[in-house]
Amino acid sequence: MSWLYDLYQTYEANQDLVGKPIRTSWGKEIVLLPVAHAYQNAQIEVRVTPQGEFYEAKVIPKEDAPTVIPVTIESAGRTSKPTPHGIHDGLQYVAGDFESYGGIYKKGNNSYETYMGNLREWCQSPEAHPKVQAIFTYLEKGTLISDLVEERVLLAKDHQIIPKWKKELEAEFGEKPEIFSVLAGDQFSTFVRFSVYDAEIITDEVWQDLSVIESYVQYYSQNLPEAGLDYVTGQQLPITENHPSKVRYGGDMAKIISGNDLQNFTFRGRFSDKNQVAMISYEASQKAHNALKWLVGKQGFILDGRVFLVWGKTQLAVPSPEESSMDVFANLFPEETKVVTADTTAQQFAELFQQAMRGYQKDLTRDAPIYIMILDAATPGRMGILYYRSIQHVDYFKRFEQWHQTCFWRHTYGSKNKQRYTFWGAPALRDIAEAVYGARGNETLVKNTVEQLFPCVIDGRMIPKNIVQSLLKRASNPVGMENWEWQKTLSIACAVMNKHFNFKKGERNVALDKNETDRSYLFGRMLAVADKLEEDALAANGKLGSRQTNAIRYMNAFSMHPETTWKIIQQNLIPYQSRLWGNGKKFQDILKEIGNKFEISQYNDEHLNGKYLLGYYSQKYELENKKDKTEE
Repeated sequence: MSWLYDLYQTYEANQDLVGKPIRTSWGKEIVLLPVAHAYQNAQIEVRVTPQGEFYEAKVIPKEDAPTVIPVTIESAGRTSKPTPHGIHDGLQYVAGDFESYGGIYKKGNNSYETYMGNLREWCQSPEAHPKVQAIFTYLEKGTLISDLVEERVLLAKDHQIIPKWKKELEAEFGEKPEIFSVLAGDQFSTFVRFSVYDAEIITDEVWQDLSVIESYVQYYSQNLPEAGLDYVTGQQLPITENHPSKVRYGGDMAKIISGNDLQNFTFRGRFSDKNQVAMISYEASQKAHNALKWLVGKQGFILDGRVFLVWGKTQLAVPSPEESSMDVFANLFPEETKVVTADTTAQQFAELFQQAMRGYQKDLTRDAPIYIMILDAATPGRMGILYYRSIQHVDYFKRFEQWHQTCFWRHTYGSKNKQRYTFWGAPALRDIAEAVYGARGNETLVKNTVEQLFPCVIDGRMIPKNIVQSLLKRASNPVGMENWEWQKTLSIACAVMNKHFNFKKGERNVALDKNETDRSYLFGRMLAVADKLEEDALAANGKLGSRQTNAIRYMNAFSMHPETTWKIIQQNLIPYQSRLWGNGKKFQDILKEIGNKFEISQYNDEHLNGKYLLGYYSQKYELENKKDKTEE
């Protein structure tokens, strides 16, 4: 129950935002839903006058389709059983002429009569709203489909709706009508939302009008079931057994809480009645689920249906463990990003990152907790919470910063507004997961790996060995990748190896350590020298980039049998070294210097560990930088 209570508290702490649309950074409009309301995609908008006369209708573009609609307990989670929503609904509910145009009611229930009966009760109650009364007056005439056909919004032939568009209809009706471009099913499945047009005053649309929303909440709260002990708030409140779906997106039918399986003993054996498991009030369920939907839409990271969500109760936007160091900085301080992306030193970025973290925490109260949740659906109807915990923000930021300071390397694959940039710090968890599996990795493997990495950031756990080994294997096989992909994989692997081995105790740079005597590190340095030597020789002949060097071609074998493979690489280097004349001796001197660092017993054919990648990268980076300085 802790997750429900935490979400309930989040909703209560943000009451002033209920019913008010906000836009996310990527332009999506979302609303913290009021109680007894849900999101639904609508395909047609019908406007009526305050007197209840038809005014106009139009097809809604897909980007404007999400609509906040009033719902009942039953309709919010309806499947095949016909239970109407409050105002806006499908054609079978709102059209009195549904059957006369070829529609067939599900299970023989006249959905229109049920819908109108509910709407009549609202309009005759003390909480009635004039806009809703205008809509009721119009729908009572039972001419909706007729009006939509006449308006050329719906397509009918011989007084029968044409379910699906077919190519042969073009000869009779011309171009494909707009309605068929926004429908997922046939025309009978069209969802209609209503608005009231008043020529004398400008008012909010019905689904955005807070007075209409309040009217429905007040009316519906009087029709709730009997009260019981709410396990979430500990109060006597109206209880519900039907909890909302559509947590991740509009068409998501998976529920987190359900107990309608009476045949397969999902709760029997322990309990004789599902209410013995837990009783949850309608209000707590609505507020908690609405807060969750809002947070998922606003800041959730969704990967193949799996939701990774981090939030605070009052300061909602919390940097996510999934993000790279640059993502975190750019999200918190977008105006400073240009300064940072122009930076080329690890030290400057690290200092700015620390300042960002400290500045962000100032906005949080001392004891403010941070919540972390991972959700996924096991089946189309059932959703599970794979991970949930709350943590004090001080501990969260301490571990968060620790991750970004230790899983640290230089990355050159960053890109924004078609401008490439270099950044220092930790890669995004998704980038690590994709580097582990490459193009062969499907979304399931990637999301499972991201889930494995989450506790490494939040709890400071070690990176799982299977991830470390897979990265070492892939980064050691550049032949199987394009150069850009290998460079990205290499820098990500270096960041992971740097953290895994706590190399140089988390020192934040990629500088070459000439005093390091680890055999893997030294072998990596040798490989980088051979690679650079051959590159320079090819460049001298104008053939740089024409093919991969021997060091790169033999890298995979070198990682498994360094002594044997080095003999082959060294043999192949002889002609290139002679082409470089005096510069060839420079590389030979470096190789001698590295060779002198080896203990004789360590110079053998045992497999190399991930430190050889660090040695390779740092040695290559230094050789390339030295060249730049010489050219300047």
